[in-house]
Amino acid sequence: MILVAAVIVFVIIFINSSLGGIGGEKEQKKESRELAALEETLMQIEGIGDIQLYFHYKNGESADPLSDYFSPATASSKKGNDLQGILVVAEGAGDLKIQSRLSSILSTVLQLPEHRIVIVEMKKRGNTNENE
Repeated sequence: MILVAAVIVFVIIFINSSLGGIGGEKEQKKESRELAALEETLMQIEGIGDIQLYFHYKNGESADPLSDYFSPATASSKKGNDLQGILVVAEGAGDLKIQSRLSSILSTVLQLPEHRIVIVEMKKRGNTNENE
């Protein structure tokens, strides 16, 4: 009887652990789709070209305060960690009006104070010689 009960407990633990992994993958895919949608939407704003978002999460586990400071948005599913800041690298962000607009939009959408949003211009690609 004890052996049967132990087997049942192990089966229940196995089922719960496998379902937890599946749910975690679904949550990560959902967050990744939402992030891609946010990037696509921000690229629709006039004056903004390509854009990449990097999130900083509250993480008390790391001994080095600079390790894992910014993580790429596509791998930013850190459950239980609160969003602390965001780095935005965008084409067209050299214009102060664009920076202000992006900062305001992201502050509203992400419910994050504007002083925790850093916006920098993306390095220009392609033809760097303006005389050609």
